[in-house]
Amino acid sequence: MPINAEKIKHKKIHNGSYAVEALIYILVGLIALITLFPFIYIISASVSDPMEVTAGNVWFLPIGFSLKSYARVFTSASIIRAFFNSVFFTVVITFLNVINSMLAGNALSKHNLVFRKGIVLYILLPMYFSGGLIPSFIIMCKLNLYNTLGAIILPSIISIWNIILARTFISGLPSSLKEAAIIDGAGELKLFSSIILPLSKPMIAVLGLYTALAAWNSWFNYMIYLPKMTDWHPLQMYLTKVLIWGNLNATLQLGENVDPELIKNKLLMAAVSSQLKYTVMVVASVPIIAVYPFVQKYFIQGALLGSLKE
Repeated sequence: MPINAEKIKHKKIHNGSYAVEALIYILVGLIALITLFPFIYIISASVSDPMEVTAGNVWFLPIGFSLKSYARVFTSASIIRAFFNSVFFTVVITFLNVINSMLAGNALSKHNLVFRKGIVLYILLPMYFSGGLIPSFIIMCKLNLYNTLGAIILPSIISIWNIILARTFISGLPSSLKEAAIIDGAGELKLFSSIILPLSKPMIAVLGLYTALAAWNSWFNYMIYLPKMTDWHPLQMYLTKVLIWGNLNATLQLGENVDPELIKNKLLMAAVSSQLKYTVMVVASVPIIAVYPFVQKYFIQGALLGSLKE
């Protein structure tokens, strides 16, 4: 019976492709496991028995079960205040930044704008060449913004990168729609609110996402410009104090709502304090992790918007 050479060759090719595909799946699975390991470890350490965490016995899955650290965090007035501070700054900065970026992008997208190229070059220079921290600090002091909320909000509502993205996206919108609206008697405000904004929903989502992530994770500016207004420090600032400065007791005000019997047991108290670091990290990360699956597609879309133009 003759051997079909083409069939054997086809079978070898398929067997080779299956082997390569299996290898790719194994490699991706290992990378995913390595990526997820820190998150799993932090969650496990936050719900494990405090003594096991202190002893270093927890390395992947929880050992025992305890929510004492969560109870301590959610009964701490400072942590609750810090969480709402983060929400406040994230919402305000995101809203103002997106509005500013869309307005500036719309203006710079007009080809008949006087000195358009010069203005674009002018706003691009600070994006590549920044004066640094010292000039910014001096400006804040000269403007009497030091130790005020304006030192955090005002610089954050302007993003050169977001303006460039918005300008490029608006420039790529169909000009026929804009011309039709102008013929119908629409002014600049009507054109922006009724035509450009509805068509720019993907761009608005991308700008909002990028700005919200940056605002939620920000802490350095609060340390520099709000040293005395500790009541307005966000959750990430408290997390920095816990992880870097080790100021856990002062940060979480562990003297509040603490069982006297627990205070007497210094060993258990130290164990719970050590576990609190992981609990605070979970509380600070959960909001962003919970939102991310719903907006993941905008990351890819945001990489394309502004970089391609038909």
